[in-house]
Amino acid sequence: MKLFGKLSKTLVAAAVLALPLTGPAKAADYPSKDIMHIMPWSAGGGTDTVMRTFMSFAEKQLGVGINTQNVTGAQSGVGTLRLMKSRPDGYTIGSLTWDSVITVPYYKLVPGYDTEQLAYLGSVTVHPTALIVKADSPWKDLAEFVAAAKAAPGTLKIANVGTGGVWHLPAIDFAQQAGIEVQHVPYPKGSGPQREALLSGETDAASTSLSAAFSAVQSGQARVLGVMSDERSELFPDVPTFKEQGFDVVWGSFRLIATQAEVDPAQRAALEAAFAKVFGMPEFQKAAADTGMGAVWMNAEQTAAYVKASQAKAFKLIDELVAAGLLSK
Repeated sequence: MKLFGKLSKTLVAAAVLALPLTGPAKAADYPSKDIMHIMPWSAGGGTDTVMRTFMSFAEKQLGVGINTQNVTGAQSGVGTLRLMKSRPDGYTIGSLTWDSVITVPYYKLVPGYDTEQLAYLGSVTVHPTALIVKADSPWKDLAEFVAAAKAAPGTLKIANVGTGGVWHLPAIDFAQQAGIEVQHVPYPKGSGPQREALLSGETDAASTSLSAAFSAVQSGQARVLGVMSDERSELFPDVPTFKEQGFDVVWGSFRLIATQAEVDPAQRAALEAAFAKVFGMPEFQKAAADTGMGAVWMNAEQTAAYVKASQAKAFKLIDELVAAGLLSK
């Protein structure tokens, strides 16, 4: 399977239509009160903005409020641990990102952290990683960026959101294949500070998601040099992939929704069905298109399989980088 290729819109639509409007009878009166949504990244960042938008539509499907609480730290690990340890009564959900299921468990950043304590409810976004620069930068494509890096080894700075994390690994993979030496600068508080560092000139480029870069590109502040996918992105169809530019670099990120594994299956089914129905709302699809959200629905089972495949790929690369001394464990 192509981890970060384009998913079939037909299959996604069929999956949405196939899900029931409600869970089993046991959950007929669920939910009956507001739900807490734990956001493990900082307010105002790309993930926070996207997931708050999604939850505002989910409220309409569930008929109750969804209150978002930002609990940051340890590359999403602190907030996700809070989700894991919350009462499994169906009234606490959380957003998960790449780091939540890969970086944090691999590096054991948080004691007591175990993704087996989670039950995936579905995906909200799946999109490729991109390398972006300021709009007034001298580089128009990857070849020019690589040439500049080779001319001044170790001077160009590529921003990410955490060492060994979601956007650091793709940047390392690219640098290795290109044969360049660059500085990898982490901004662990999220894509907001990472984006500001790029636009202020503190860094030269950013390895990030297309959705996180969308507003800056649309406003003319930034430019995308390439996308790390098998096919060009619908958001920026004129931007070539890394493969087209001679680098076999395919990486992406995602935003998922989860709850505790101990939550009643009927309640989980009700949540999954409501979240699936959001994707059938024309107003949500418009908001997703207007903001470059990269919205993609996968049901609970599909999401679990996707996470497993993503972990296998990422863990293999991290192991190789650790063995080569490029990362420490």
